[in-house]
Amino acid sequence: MNGQLIQSSFFLRLAFALITVLTGLIASCNLLIEKPANFVQSTELVFPNVNTYYALIIKDKTVVALINGGSQSDLLSYAMENDSSPTLFSLPSDPDCFLTNYYGDDSLPDGRLQILKLCGSGGNGTDTYLMRYNWETKRLERLIGPLPLGTSGASWNPDQTKAIAYLDSKFASKTLFWIRKGGFDPLNLEIRDGNRSWNLQDDFPKFTADDTGKSGTTGRASWSPDGKSIAFFASPDAIGKTSFERFGVEHKLYLMNPETLQYEVVAESIFSPFLLAWSPDSNHIAFIGKYGFRKENGIWLYSIKTNSITEISKGIFQGIVWRPDGNSLVAIKCEDFDICNKILEYDLSNILE
Repeated sequence: MNGQLIQSSFFLRLAFALITVLTGLIASCNLLIEKPANFVQSTELVFPNVNTYYALIIKDKTVVALINGGSQSDLLSYAMENDSSPTLFSLPSDPDCFLTNYYGDDSLPDGRLQILKLCGSGGNGTDTYLMRYNWETKRLERLIGPLPLGTSGASWNPDQTKAIAYLDSKFASKTLFWIRKGGFDPLNLEIRDGNRSWNLQDDFPKFTADDTGKSGTTGRASWSPDGKSIAFFASPDAIGKTSFERFGVEHKLYLMNPETLQYEVVAESIFSPFLLAWSPDSNHIAFIGKYGFRKENGIWLYSIKTNSITEISKGIFQGIVWRPDGNSLVAIKCEDFDICNKILEYDLSNILE
């Protein structure tokens, strides 16, 4: 009898300890996956049958899907909802460039398409320019450049006077920097995580972290529509790691005041983050990546008001964009990492706070 009491007491203490640990883990993250994915209804939109769409934008309240030419080409064409076939872009070649390539994946706040132009000059390297495409006139104008090679994902404030851009080393290190009308500057932002820290300007514009392990790495950044905040991914976990060790590190989601550069961590346990997009009312952030203990691929929704994360859909996705009314999200879903040809709309009206 005494043995049974001792055994029961042991298991009660063990259960209490496990509950305490789990409670602590949940409290440390301060996040909750509120509703299962099947709570969010999806509808497949009508778009031409192509092998791969690679980005989504909004033009005059209509979803536009961008298409590239595969590994041998670049920005090639686009399709709008209910189109029967894609429409070719007529982007000019540059006589001063040995080879001209264009890439586009976002819209400027004024509605024009933002395009990166890569100008290859033979043996003298490649220059990168940020361009803007006017849908009505079909004209392409230079916005700024040349920029550091590896620049992409420039996200502008509402009045288009300043952008935060993504710089990719094309290996396992990334950083962020400022773009303005007259040029560009490093982002002097020190990120601290316990006894670890690094400054984002340390890797700009030349990367050394792959060899030294002295710095972390970042993901993309996005300026909120109201101009009050910048959301970005960053990984202190990459500090101390070199070469292939830097792949698969944990990232966190940060919110930063663009004026004071004060920031806070709002989500953890994010792996291989790809894209993030603010809702039109600046209250939610949708992102693509692996999230949580199981590291599941999918689309996730972070709520600023409730400080919670909701699963939108599991799977591999290539692009996301909000409808202007803020009630639904449109995404490119992939069969695998090479075929991304389904465009789905997710009704979020039941989960938005």
